[in-house]
Amino acid sequence: MQQRTLPFTYRSLALASCLVLAGLCLLTTHARAGTANAADSTINKASWFPDTPDVPHFRWEQRPCPSCTELAPTDNWRKMVGLAGLHGIRFLLAPNDRAGMAYAIPPATIVLSPTAMKLSGCALNFVVGHELTHLALRHYDQDVVTLASLSHQTVTPGSSGDDVIQILDSDFPLALKMSPYWEAEEREADWAGSLLAAQACGCSIEKGAIAFLRSAGNEGGGIAAAHETDKERIRELKPFIPSAHILADSSH
Repeated sequence: MQQRTLPFTYRSLALASCLVLAGLCLLTTHARAGTANAADSTINKASWFPDTPDVPHFRWEQRPCPSCTELAPTDNWRKMVGLAGLHGIRFLLAPNDRAGMAYAIPPATIVLSPTAMKLSGCALNFVVGHELTHLALRHYDQDVVTLASLSHQTVTPGSSGDDVIQILDSDFPLALKMSPYWEAEEREADWAGSLLAAQACGCSIEKGAIAFLRSAGNEGGGIAAAHETDKERIRELKPFIPSAHILADSSH
């Protein structure tokens, strides 16, 4: 069984941002040429976007939101879908905020709340980019592998991911063990989602992720939390600000 890598440290995030920045500097001239049309749904995956991890695929039940309505993606969202190497993503609008600002349903659905839809353009694009990253990097499949390892279970490719995830409902100590892995996934979704919004929409991290985190009013953190505090998330995004500026400039 494949073991998940350890969560990122702040130093490793800074190193990742330097590598992204170096690659972007080499590609700036080509990026400024801009070969993709705004409404083109066949945009190539961004060269800087992380590779999909080599973990087994599991089966996920389609969990429709009976009160949700179909939401037509904007051209910017379509761009981000392509840059993340995805296709066929379905967007839904929730009737209220009870399930949160936004969330991804594996394998290919993103649900946005009414409050999310009221965000500024760049803040909303960051939120969408964040959720797209969860889907593109198959964090839900990674969670199954990690949970199975931590709980000494055996899972086989194609088996139900929902069945494994459900063991968390009655196992708080296991959730505590999972918290560092969830936080690592959220950090990855934050920086990659920010760069997706920069390249597709011309949004800087300051106007997208940081503006969102400063206004969201959700501090995060705590025992068995998936998210770190908003202050910590902002600190970990700062090394990626130069890369986002390069991508945002090339999008015009």
